[in-house]
Amino acid sequence: MRTSLLRRPSRRLVAGAAAAAAVLLSPLLASPAGAVPAGAAPAIPAPITPETTPLEAAGGSVQTLGAGVAGQVTGTGLGPSVMAGPGTGPSKYVALGDSYAAVGRIAPGAWGAGPVACVRTSDAYPTALARELGVGTFVNATCGGAVVDDFRAAGRTGAPPQFDALDADTDLVSMTIGGNDVGFGAVIVACALRPNTAPGLLPLVDGATGNLSKGFDPTTGCSDVIDRQAAEALERLDQRLDGVYAEISERAPRARVVTIGYLAAVPEDDAIVRQSPSCAPFMVISAEERAKVRGFQDSINRVVRDAAERNGVTVVIPDEPGHSMCTSPETRWVDFTGLETGAVPVHPTSAGHAHVADRVLAALADA
Repeated sequence: MRTSLLRRPSRRLVAGAAAAAAVLLSPLLASPAGAVPAGAAPAIPAPITPETTPLEAAGGSVQTLGAGVAGQVTGTGLGPSVMAGPGTGPSKYVALGDSYAAVGRIAPGAWGAGPVACVRTSDAYPTALARELGVGTFVNATCGGAVVDDFRAAGRTGAPPQFDALDADTDLVSMTIGGNDVGFGAVIVACALRPNTAPGLLPLVDGATGNLSKGFDPTTGCSDVIDRQAAEALERLDQRLDGVYAEISERAPRARVVTIGYLAAVPEDDAIVRQSPSCAPFMVISAEERAKVRGFQDSINRVVRDAAERNGVTVVIPDEPGHSMCTSPETRWVDFTGLETGAVPVHPTSAGHAHVADRVLAALADA
């Protein structure tokens, strides 16, 4: 007898895609940060436009991906991607953070330079920001899977900390961090993936998503992960961010620092979730638990905002309504499976990254 992955056949396609998405997502939430590669800095890549031919887009992507693979194998390309701009803006911009800063569209022409494991794409907001500002040198140290510890300690592959990209010449720093520290992946597993999985297949899903939930136990259920595990982690993150800002100030004393929060993934209005085929996996949990998922994403941004404000840092929280992963693909800034936008599952789309870059540009202009 064939065992169905889903308890409800009508959700077979969505939850199956969600499980596959989790496997794709796992490397992003378990990868190290990096060190500065040797050699001449390439130019900051131009945006992919409708005028860009498919051959040009694919060629650029294959070239940068191939260079990244070679660097990963030899151990010479494990660090930040260093790129050169026109120098009409800040002289040196360093981007720090996790996959919400590193990863956008996974498609021909979008894969950026640097370690393959970090999955830096050229449409992610730091690259868009560097291009729009006309920076002299852009150092992209972001990495999928990063946590606060990766700012100071070597990653699992021996790559140096992200903080090593900072120096006295740095005059602009952007940072997105905290989601992995507080169990963002564990919440997705506990509240969307495991509830849609037949009991007999739970060990398979738990094994495939182990990196997503590292440090957390999603088997205890959606409410426990949010109410107890993530709540405790949020308290620890709030305390640790003060030390992060202190070290940035010490390493890059003249840098303007901008902290960016997380794009809203789940809408405030539960009716949107109920009506959205893309968010069908969340309908297996209760309305109370869906409210907790929304509250969890708000809590991350609250901690990020409070820490930035008490440290005198510019903060951007791009949580405008109407663009969650439950909306139509053309308006979506975060995608659950990534199938309709080319984004990494449960990560920003190209449009989401473009919006974040615009918000940061506006914040810098207002200062």
